Amino acid sequence: MTVIMTALFSAILFASCSFSFGTNVNANVNAANTNANTGVQPEGTPATGGGDASAAAAEALVADLYKAHEGKHSPFFQTKDRALVDKYFAKQLADLIWKDATSTKDEVGAIDADPLYNAQDTDIKNFAVGKAEINGNAAKVPVTFTNFGKKVTVTFSLTRVGDNWRIDNILYGGGDSLLKWLKETYSGQNETSSSNEFDGKYQVGETTCTVTPSKMSFDVRWAKGSGVETYFYKDGNTFESSNKDGSSNQFVFDDSNYNSGTFNRSSDGKSLPVRRIK
Repeated sequence: MTVIMTALFSAILFASCSFSFGTNVNANVNAANTNANTGVQPEGTPATGGGDASAAAAEALVADLYKAHEGKHSPFFQTKDRALVDKYFAKQLADLIWKDATSTKDEVGAIDADPLYNAQDTDIKNFAVGKAEINGNAAKVPVTFTNFGKKVTVTFSLTRVGDNWRIDNILYGGGDSLLKWLKETYSGQNETSSSNEFDGKYQVGETTCTVTPSKMSFDVRWAKGSGVETYFYKDGNTFESSNKDGSSNQFVFDDSNYNSGTFNRSSDGKSLPVRRIK
């Protein structure tokens, strides 16, 4: 009797365990099939065309430019293929690069050093294209390397043109940039050149503002908001506001043309890309 009861209990226990195990497996398989059939992405997987894809596209353009440059298919210093310049650069910068190449002939133009390394002589090691920072239709991609043992960072500023990224400046730090080199040489010769004043309309992150010089200050009117925020020249290429609560916001430009840079917002500590749009 004892043996029969033991066998019966074991059979019931085995059946119970088998049912439970089978239910869990089926649930997982069904869930996976549901995701596959309905196109639902698993949690944590970026959707196609999302932020990660946009960042990857910006990084890929910069990486491809270096590859072409090293492979003797550089858009710089050549006069045969304007389309090659337009493949990488936004119109204003592309116009100036092409002008520099086609108007100097055998002479040295505005670009008198390697524009991708900001140097005349190179011994490049530890090269890396960094993670893109995307904000609306603007992006920044840092490139790091050592040249003769010195650590260097070159930052690419990109803008969205249609569905593609294009480079609108290469920033070398300290207010120096490729656009600055070219505009100092061809100032007034390019229809899209901007004034060298902190004024006009700017894209700041996903919003815009209009800047109007006013005596010793600058009045900033935001597209989203009312009233005027007053900024004063601080130093270098920096303009700073003085708020009633003691905080201050800053426009920090890449160079004295005041065409691109960063807006530092005190309320949340965020830094947003800035570019002149009119």
